Amino acid sequence: MSSLHDFLYIADSFNLRYALLGAIAVNIWNPYRRTRDIDAAVDRADLLKLKESLVSLGYVLVENPRLEKFEFKHRKGDIDIYTDKVSGIDVSDLLTRAIEGELEGRRVKVVSPEDLILLKAKAGRERDMADISFILVNLRGNLDWSYLKEKASNLKIDLRSFLVRSLDRIPISVNNIPKVRKELRALIEEKL
Repeated sequence: MSSLHDFLYIADSFNLRYALLGAIAVNIWNPYRRTRDIDAAVDRADLLKLKESLVSLGYVLVENPRLEKFEFKHRKGDIDIYTDKVSGIDVSDLLTRAIEGELEGRRVKVVSPEDLILLKAKAGRERDMADISFILVNLRGNLDWSYLKEKASNLKIDLRSFLVRSLDRIPISVNNIPKVRKELRALIEEKL
C-alpha cells in the first residue's frame, strides 16, 4: 500500500474530517502530476486517531513547529498534516470549502480549486505555477473570482501577477496555447 492508501484507509475508518492539498490535490485536475508525498488539512480533533493509526503502520512522527505541521515519515512516502493553518489560511476554512473529487478511482475530499490556487501562489515555486496553469485551463469559468481576490488581498499575495506568470507554463497538451493564454490573461485582468 502507498502512503495515500494508508491515509485514506484511516480517514475512512474513523470518518476523519480532512482535505487533501498540494500536489496530490492537483491530481484531481491533472492526472499526470505524480507525487509520493501526501499533504492534508485535518480537523485537530481527529489528530490523535490519525497519529495512533499511522504510528501503528510504521510511520515516524516528526513535529515541525516552524511550518506548523506534523510530518509522518515512511519509506512509502511522507504524510504532512496541518491542523491549524496552511500558509495563513485556517484549516477550518479549508475543510468547510473542501470539495469531493476522484483520485485513483476513489472519492476523496480535496481543498477547493480556489484555495489550492491561493496555497500554490503563496508557495510561489515554479512547479506551483505549472500546477496553477492546469487548474486555470480546466476551471477558468468555474472559479469564485471574488473569493480569490478577497483572500489574496488578506494574504498579501499579488495574485494577478502570479497567475499571469503561470500562463507561461500551460501544458503542451492544451490545444492552441496562444489563444488559451490570451483568453486567460483577459479573464485574470478582468476579475482581479
